[in-house]
Formats: sequence, C-alpha cells, structure tokens
Amino acid sequence: MITQANKGAWIFVSHSNQDIEKVREIRNELERLGHNPVLFYLKCMETTEADDQLLWQLIEREIKAREWFILCDSVNARRSNAVVREMELVKSMAQQGKVIETIDLNCDPQTELYKLVRLSRRATVFLSYARAEGSQLTRRIRQSLLAHDYSVWFDMEDLQSGPFDKQIFSAIDKAISRGFVLLLLSPASLESDWCRRETQYALNLMSRSRLSNVVPVIVKPLSIGSLPIQISKLQVFDLTVGKYEERIEELVRNLRTREME
Repeated sequence: MITQANKGAWIFVSHSNQDIEKVREIRNELERLGHNPVLFYLKCMETTEADDQLLWQLIEREIKAREWFILCDSVNARRSNAVVREMELVKSMAQQGKVIETIDLNCDPQTELYKLVRLSRRATVFLSYARAEGSQLTRRIRQSLLAHDYSVWFDMEDLQSGPFDKQIFSAIDKAISRGFVLLLLSPASLESDWCRRETQYALNLMSRSRLSNVVPVIVKPLSIGSLPIQISKLQVFDLTVGKYEERIEELVRNLRTREME
C-alpha cells in the first residue's frame, strides 16, 4: 500500500495551461524531491473564464484543503482570470501559515528550481521516539502532521523488510537534507539506547551548522536540566504545556518559519 507518509507532501501548483511544458519541469523536480504535485488541466477552462460557480467552488475547496503551494507566474498566467483568481486566493491564506513559493516562468527554469528545494525542505519530517512509552502519542503527532500535508517517516508504518538500521539512518539522511528530525523527548526516550543512536547520528550530520534541522520536542513531562547537553543547546519545543491541539499548531508554525541550514 502506498501511503502519503512515504510518498511525500501534496503540493498545489497554480499555473496557466498555456505554460504546460515549463510546468512539467516543475512537476518533475517536485517528484524527484519525493513529493506529489497537484496540477489540473481542465478542458472546460479552454473555452470559458472559469466563471461557472460550481467549477470555481471545486477549485476553491481544493486550494483551501492544501498547505503547500507553487505559483507559476507568467504572461499567460496574468492574462487568465481563472489563474489570477487562484493565485489571489492562495496569497490571501498566507497569514494562515500556508507555505507559498512563486516561480517566475519568464526566467530560466533552472535558476528558479532552488525555490522548490526550499519549499520541499519544509515538508519532510522524521520522528524519533521511544516505543516503550510513545507509540500511541507518536501516532497522534504523525496524524496531525499528515493533516498539514507533511511527508512523515514513522518506523511503525514505513519500515520494510531488510536491515532496519540502514533504513532508519537513510530516512534520517533524507530528513536532514529535506526537512526536520523531530526528537520526541520523554523519560523513556532519554533512557533508550536506540533513541540515543538516532539523536547522535542526526546531530553528527548537522555538526557544522546551528543544528536547526534537528528539533527536540518534549512529549512527556521532564525537566530541561535532565536533557543531554547537546540537546539542551538546541531550541526545545514543549508539547506538554497547554492543550495538545493548540500546541501542535504552534509546532507546525515553528517548523514553517524557523531558520534552516
């Protein structure tokens, strides 16, 4: 079974049908980065200005359900009432924490691809946790992140047959290069040899930076003083203070706005 968790985030791509060849390059790059571009080629829009209310309602509903956006700007896009309307709606949601990148199709596409990498790196998460204490809570955190269209690697769902340690370290490699490693901290995780191995491996990958891609998240009550020195130096997020629903939304905002290497 192919799940969203191991197939990447869903990224809405707003574009003019007249630019489809250039847009395909963007689609291909997003897929290479491990994500799922959402593109619509609507035949009915070739003969109308998308004034049909039902059609617009469907597009509007789809846009509001998404979290990650690529806006393909061009002469053709600016001439299309439908595309302008799409882009205005997307931009109006920026204050809601939506992640938006604008690609200028008038430029050489290769010079704009770094923006796709920048967005992609915000959309990938590896969860490190202690099974002895955190499986149920970790599933809840995973579901909350999936609801925001994150690509989430979680061993209970994503481990395949074969050496599990190689798969885990490979997943951490990808998370560091494409997004975040969340260290879900609890008394059990601090006692877990395997969690220590995952943590040390992730920190070693980031040893020449400010380690901003490694995010310690307290999920069970413990004191900051009990944290290993390498972890206590990082920006720690406490999920146990306040209501879970509010704190998880704040964590998502944190991931979308924090500085990254």
